[in-house]
Amino acid sequence: MSRMFRVVTGSPAETPSVPPDRPATVEVTPFVEVGGPEGVVTSAHKLPQPPVVRPQPPVVERHAEPPLPEHTKYLSVTFHKLPKPGLRLMQTGIAPEVVVHHFPDHPVSAEYRTVRDEIVRQFDEPGPRVVLFTSAAASAGTSTVLLNHAVGMTQEYGSRVLAVDAHFDRPGVARRLGCAESPGLAEVMGQAIPLAWAVQPTPVPNLHVLSTGIPTDATEEQMASDFPKLLHQLRQWFDWVVVDAGVWGDLPNGDAACESTDAVFLVTRSGDIELPGFGGLRGEVSNSGGHVRGFISTRV
Repeated sequence: MSRMFRVVTGSPAETPSVPPDRPATVEVTPFVEVGGPEGVVTSAHKLPQPPVVRPQPPVVERHAEPPLPEHTKYLSVTFHKLPKPGLRLMQTGIAPEVVVHHFPDHPVSAEYRTVRDEIVRQFDEPGPRVVLFTSAAASAGTSTVLLNHAVGMTQEYGSRVLAVDAHFDRPGVARRLGCAESPGLAEVMGQAIPLAWAVQPTPVPNLHVLSTGIPTDATEEQMASDFPKLLHQLRQWFDWVVVDAGVWGDLPNGDAACESTDAVFLVTRSGDIELPGFGGLRGEVSNSGGHVRGFISTRV
């Protein structure tokens, strides 16, 4: 206690009046209460304390809820986070036919580097490029050529490269790079997901892939109207965009695709160069607005 007790002195406390029915000899001992704001308080009786009034919460009238109908079923829900763009579980490794990645010093890898350098020399001015690979037959190996070329571009030039799989009949570019085959190009065309979410990184530094996805009945029409716009957007993000069109004629609305590219390169087996199918391919691509800058022959 911060204050000292004060000794109560002076005349004895007056004896209060005695009720008639009590003996006059009864003495009342004063009650001493210590610690109030006025110091020591003396009283014949303890001073009454004012009652503590606590605010009462307002009374809310509750209306009885209507009973649930019989056999009511509740809808169970669970929240799932969407994966961030580019963070996907790689399903497999890079396919063994991508020799430029697995064995850079192999003689075949040197051949792919020669093809790569010849393609680069086709363009005098710097800037992002979109090139398309197509063939007259499924056995030409278009996807294999495209993949080795794409990997080679990242190795020598350090370019940011995107491989676009537009071969809806026989997709395989994403799978061979160890990536998911959907969602991809078809979902972007259908506006099911944004383009940035469909582009996937690959185990190869600076190499990304846009898979085919799962096409619908409307994909062909969407490709004709929106594929050129998509390629224009991809030019802003990558140095090279290489498009696998597969067999010529399988690409939905190839005219729109060809007109939006800087070059078209034909792929054929060495033994098919003299066949009529390959001979007419260049004319068909040119008539569709494609600029054919050369062809690549393959052999086993």
